[in-house]
Amino acid sequence: MSQPDVRKGMPPRALADWASDMHLMLAGTKAEVDGYIGYFEPYATGHEARDRDAAFQAEVRNAALALIEAVEARRAGLLIEPGSGLREPRPK
Repeated sequence: MSQPDVRKGMPPRALADWASDMHLMLAGTKAEVDGYIGYFEPYATGHEARDRDAAFQAEVRNAALALIEAVEARRAGLLIEPGSGLREPRPK
């Protein structure tokens, strides 16, 4: 199976699906972020929308913390739900 070329704009969901297909251990849903920011804005200025989106930045921070928690638990031989103690930046 070939690796995805993220430079060609592979959507984040497809990248997560590819990792799952490769039988990589998942860190849980809290360690995943999916969404579009500045979708209808020019590519050259799309980063400005990301910089303004504090909730998305919090989601990314939470995903990183959940990933760290999952790695530490795995190394300790524990089975946990990573990120279960994190607060949702955009409650549904």
